[in-house]
Amino acid sequence: MGFRDPYGIRPLVLGTRINRNGGRSEYMIASESVALDQLGFGDIVDIRPGQAVIITKGSQPIFRQVHPELAYSPDIFEYVYFARPDTVIDGISVYHSRQNMGVKLAETISKTLGPAAVREIDVVIPIPETSNTSAATVAQHLNLPCSQAFVKNRYIFRTFIMPEQKARQKSVRRKLNPMRGEFKNRNVLLVDDSIVRGTTSREIVNMAREAGANKVFFASCAPPITHAHIYGIDLASPRELVAHERAQQEIAKHIGADAVIYQTLDDLQAACAKLSPRPNQTFEVGVFCGRYVTPVDEEYLIHLEQVRGEAQRLKVRERARQAAVNGLASLEAPSKSDDSAANASTSHQSNGLSNHDDVMSLPGGRLPPLEEEPPQVRERMDINLHNLGDYTDHRSP
Repeated sequence: MGFRDPYGIRPLVLGTRINRNGGRSEYMIASESVALDQLGFGDIVDIRPGQAVIITKGSQPIFRQVHPELAYSPDIFEYVYFARPDTVIDGISVYHSRQNMGVKLAETISKTLGPAAVREIDVVIPIPETSNTSAATVAQHLNLPCSQAFVKNRYIFRTFIMPEQKARQKSVRRKLNPMRGEFKNRNVLLVDDSIVRGTTSREIVNMAREAGANKVFFASCAPPITHAHIYGIDLASPRELVAHERAQQEIAKHIGADAVIYQTLDDLQAACAKLSPRPNQTFEVGVFCGRYVTPVDEEYLIHLEQVRGEAQRLKVRERARQAAVNGLASLEAPSKSDDSAANASTSHQSNGLSNHDDVMSLPGGRLPPLEEEPPQVRERMDINLHNLGDYTDHRSP
């Protein structure tokens, strides 16, 4: 059985194929149509908001409206980042929506920088791979060349969901490698799908400058992310978001870019809605404006922050425990400074990032870093046979 939420925030599709052995119909439910395509399922149907589909052996699927449809507002971040470009969600092609995002973004870049500054740009460079489609469209509409100047290591998973800043910074370097000849003595326009904490963006700008770029402009296909994602994707705490209470010029300075250009929320929604088979299409856009499609009171958001803070405190205490086990500290009850360290990680830091790697409560005032742990499997992480071994702890007991 499959069920979709009554607001249609998360996608759900049903596909059918004929069993080659007995000639009977087989059914499969997935969140993205591409999963069904690759396994030979056709007749793909979108499960509607509040609808359940029940599949029993030897029978056709039964559809039941088990909850009233309260809205049909898919999470727009599916089109910006989460989904593969060859997926169709609720009748909207992800690939074509990203092309439309590129058209809108090119117009905003022209207005923001002005014709003279655009003419000074030598090349448009996508941050692979989610922004590839939009970046190519931006380059086409600005009449500029597009270069795949960052080469992606396909065996490094997504960095924005990593729990600590230093891990994210290290993985960006492992994940992307710049081709110096594409950057040296050139003014470059980098195009990414979005900017979350700013950690990845800052490392990418640094890499572009190290490769010899003169000027680095940074364009985001999504608007500034200023609020928490409350529908199952742990983007970041609002205080960790680089756009939280920062102006565009401050963000540019923070990540080291000459300028930062964001897509507007109206343009992003128009880019996707234009392709919808439904008139007056709406989307879940709470991460950009704080207006969530479901009723959310302030107490719930405070609760989420408290849960996140408690998780940080547990991490600090685990670090102290490991240090004691390794003989670097006495095995004592965690001190108040442990809790204050965790609290500091969720406060508004001067650099806007949560980095509790340097707040410690052991002799000398610091804890040693944890031994590097194998990456933990997280929701929507890219894992395949080539990197499956990275998720197994091979150390001796």
